[in-house]
Amino acid sequence: MTDSTSLVRRRVWLTILGLPLYLVVAEVSARIWASARYTPERMEQLTTHSPVRGRFACYPYLPYVLNPAFPGHNALGFRGPPMEAKKAPDVRRLVCLGASTTYGGMNDPEDSYPAQLGKLMAQRHDHWEVVNTGTLGYVSSELLINLELRILPLEPDVVVILPSRNEIVAQTYNNYRPDYTHFRRVGFNFTVSNYLHKELFKKSRLFMLACTVRGERFGWSEAEEHPLYAGLVWENKPTVDEAIHNCHDPERMVTFRRSTESMLELCRDHGITVLMCTMPERPEKYDLDELDHDTRLFGELGQLVERDNQVLREVAARYDTPVLEAAPLNEHPELFDDDCHLSPDGHRFQARMVYDALGPLIDQHTKD
Repeated sequence: MTDSTSLVRRRVWLTILGLPLYLVVAEVSARIWASARYTPERMEQLTTHSPVRGRFACYPYLPYVLNPAFPGHNALGFRGPPMEAKKAPDVRRLVCLGASTTYGGMNDPEDSYPAQLGKLMAQRHDHWEVVNTGTLGYVSSELLINLELRILPLEPDVVVILPSRNEIVAQTYNNYRPDYTHFRRVGFNFTVSNYLHKELFKKSRLFMLACTVRGERFGWSEAEEHPLYAGLVWENKPTVDEAIHNCHDPERMVTFRRSTESMLELCRDHGITVLMCTMPERPEKYDLDELDHDTRLFGELGQLVERDNQVLREVAARYDTPVLEAAPLNEHPELFDDDCHLSPDGHRFQARMVYDALGPLIDQHTKD
């Protein structure tokens, strides 16, 4: 055996024997780095199987609801100030039902049309409580479930329904099913997201950093950690050409029509006054995470929104329900942050529209 061969072997053995020490040093360094660079919220996300995630919380009959402990949410899981579940005898409740366009801006709870509507309603001589039940990402079938299970127990006197632009995403996804299971995964629960990774992250910060720093590696998925996107059936995401074709399939309007009918029937059966709102839209500002960004698709999606709005008008007419048109908003592109979400000025503008439309309805409801 030559000296050079012996030297190589010694180095190999030293490396093998020293590997545990190297890993210990690397793990200690990773723990120091993670504690300095990752916030407590990020560490909790990476190491726990929690039923709450930021703004969201798990719920058995919906993909998620709002997290009651998140700043700006109340204990009932709605956005806004504290309120009692039981309506006081001298209080009348006005509930705003919708998705992100009802929820409002991501930072200030006052940056929403329901919050601004509450300020306007406070000017009336009677006592009104405005409740913002908007939940980001919901489609019409989820608005229906939210209405029946979480909103009707609040005993609302008036419900303002603003459907969600999310509807067009479900309507364009491939392999359409009327229950929207082609779009939203059945039984979704984000407590099991990245389960094995999180168990390993508890034991090794080195593995955590290897998977999560500056990207996604070794099977870790950031999308699974966001309730808005983790439950989507991404394998049914259409190409641009497929989405354009799907936009023109009349069968895909069935779910929205049936959900809208059911919401109006529920409110009618409970003696609740309803104001329906068409969806505001600026198609030239589309930037949807769930669909490819392509200008060819924008105009088609805008037309699909208008077809949904027409369905809403037809259903509302059949149930003798007034409709507040979004046209005055659409005429002011400066009030939009993107294709459908409004700026604070836009929310104030929208609140005034809703307030003016509600006045005659409330007065009539009072007489009845």
